[in-house]
Amino acid sequence: MKASKEKYLMLLAILCLCLVCLPRFNGNTSFVKQTPYDAQYFNAYVQYFRGEIPLAPIRPMSNARFLLPLLAAPLPFAADTSLNLINFFCIALSLYFLYAILKHIGVDPKHRWWAVFIGIFSFPTFYYACISYVDAGAILFVSMGVFAWLKEKYWAYVLAILLGLAAKETSIILLPFAMASSIYKKQYKILITLVAGVFLFLLLHYFIRLYAPVSVGEIRFKPLQLSLEAAQNNLNRSHTLGSFFLSFGIPGILLLRTGLKNKWQIYSAASMGAWGGILGILSLYLFSFFTTVADGRIIWHAYVFMFILIFERRAFIISKQESN
Repeated sequence: MKASKEKYLMLLAILCLCLVCLPRFNGNTSFVKQTPYDAQYFNAYVQYFRGEIPLAPIRPMSNARFLLPLLAAPLPFAADTSLNLINFFCIALSLYFLYAILKHIGVDPKHRWWAVFIGIFSFPTFYYACISYVDAGAILFVSMGVFAWLKEKYWAYVLAILLGLAAKETSIILLPFAMASSIYKKQYKILITLVAGVFLFLLLHYFIRLYAPVSVGEIRFKPLQLSLEAAQNNLNRSHTLGSFFLSFGIPGILLLRTGLKNKWQIYSAASMGAWGGILGILSLYLFSFFTTVADGRIIWHAYVFMFILIFERRAFIISKQESN
């Protein structure tokens, strides 16, 4: 694909991303009558970092996810606008890393751009990207971490995990991704290091939650507990299953089609790692289902892994044909 065409596609992708994010920007309910409930807490955190009086409680569960509000605080806009501009940047950059990941594993330009545009025109990008939540940051650092691991830039991989932890704890899925990849390569010393990394990640998350700023009367730290009541609540919420299937979306359908067609074959450490990441994501979703309110944001984290599995087989076959 010519460089000039790539530039036009990049500009088109940015324009499309703007159009997809705009209807829900700042939690606008003109098109979707659903107010983002937790947005008030993250907007309040931006105000806290500005030295202003927060308009909502400063609560531990939201404030453990401090990185994006901290980055938004210096911007000269309202708290929600500043935070969602950071969110938009995170999603745009995550799509760049998605493109780079697919290029690294040998996917042709046409299918790389297919992945980018499917990612843009997806339910999670429309519904969750710019509503003053912080999942966009987690998506960015997961994509960054996957790219760093595949490129064997391990310092960048560790940096992505640490930044991801400061954005949202769901970035822990970078660890099962790397574990599965290490198992495929039989790198058992690295695997042991990664297992230790899980405990270190959880310990750091504990301390972040323990010392996050809180409002008067807020409980400083309360661990999530498994509850059948939470599961029943999720089963009774149409939004729970609806957002799951909508977030699963086209990437999920393509993955099922590819997997059934190819009998779920694993071709490389990248695809093995992708399955590890997806298993981690499904575990997180199941955990949230039995502890809190579950929705499609967790499934959104799986997109980078889905696209690896969808397009890698074609790249593998082409590579094998060229080598012969």
